[in-house]
Amino acid sequence: MRFTFFSNANMPKSRPTLRSMFQRIHLMIIAITLLMAGIPLSVLSVFTLKSYAEHNLQLVAATISYTSAAAVVFGDKPAAQDALTLIAKKEQVYEARIYDQKKELLASWTSPTSMRLTLDDPIRKWLLPKMVVQPVVSENEVVGYVTLTAGGATMVKFLSNLLLGLLSCLVITALLSFWLVRRMHTGIVDELQNIAHVARLAREKREFSIRVRPSQIAEINELSRGFNSLLREMELQHADLMIENDQLSYKALHDPLTSLPNRSNFMSMLESMNMMQEQICVMFLDGDGFKAVNDTWGHSAGDHVLTTIAERLKTLVGKNDLVARMGGDEFSILLRHVVDQDDVMQVIEKILKAMRRTIYLPNGEEVFVSLSIGFTLSNAGSTPAELLEKADAAMYHSKHNGGGWSFS
Repeated sequence: MRFTFFSNANMPKSRPTLRSMFQRIHLMIIAITLLMAGIPLSVLSVFTLKSYAEHNLQLVAATISYTSAAAVVFGDKPAAQDALTLIAKKEQVYEARIYDQKKELLASWTSPTSMRLTLDDPIRKWLLPKMVVQPVVSENEVVGYVTLTAGGATMVKFLSNLLLGLLSCLVITALLSFWLVRRMHTGIVDELQNIAHVARLAREKREFSIRVRPSQIAEINELSRGFNSLLREMELQHADLMIENDQLSYKALHDPLTSLPNRSNFMSMLESMNMMQEQICVMFLDGDGFKAVNDTWGHSAGDHVLTTIAERLKTLVGKNDLVARMGGDEFSILLRHVVDQDDVMQVIEKILKAMRRTIYLPNGEEVFVSLSIGFTLSNAGSTPAELLEKADAAMYHSKHNGGGWSFS
């Protein structure tokens, strides 16, 4: 036993739609544009903020230096500590220290955030000045120093807001992209979908009369015109083919001389009858003396006699009944909705009366041709083969008796 294995690699992949491709392209273009504009702007903003932080740190150092000058001169550590703490805790300072002239520490202050790991540390180390040194001056003499290290809280807040702004812009850009694509490319996609819809109707339902509507877009309109021209040619070819098929079908089911249904057509009609619901009559008719007409005046005269008989028989039956030429000078009639034998006899009497009329040949000669008739009636258990056999036997019985009609 052989097994066939299928993998996902062999499965056909779904192809992206034109609308989704437009959306992705627009989103990529807008995102790249946003990044190209946002990154330089962000870098410029960071460096501007860094410059501002350096300048602000210098001002804070100068303020602490001025405020603590007296404490430094007199070596008053508590006063120096109070002055340092009062100012440093209000500013973006990570660490602040005051030294005397001998560079001995008088006061120090460290931001409470230094006791825990935060984003301030890497930002302070990477983007802010490491330390600002400001001399403490009293009466034009340097009496000490103030050292400050900037804190990164402001920078962290700025960068957080900047990142949030960029993400918000990306989300808004994505939504705007979808809206723009829907707005700008609806015409293109709808026009192409219309062409695809018309092509599908033409392929699946053979509706070649439908046409693609004109487009406001020049290229698509040219495509639509070319497609409509192709549909027009296909429509004409399809119409010619249908006519040819109808002609072939007609020829296959009709006698070429008399235009009556042929044997195949008669058999199909007989086999389609539901004899459980209606009673029918199958009648066979054969020409008497027809061979003499052919032998005396030729086959063209015989053809004229056959067409005359066909025309007379067609006028004697109802619209739901069927007259067929079985071959040669043999005809058959299928009568529907027959109540009893009297209905059939009325038709036979009309046929016999019609055939008593003279048939005039094209050369002016007069001929008389009679018909030997055999018929049978169906019942609920009748089969087409049985009815044909009985009608044929009845027709030959009538012929052997010199004409007229016979029932089987």
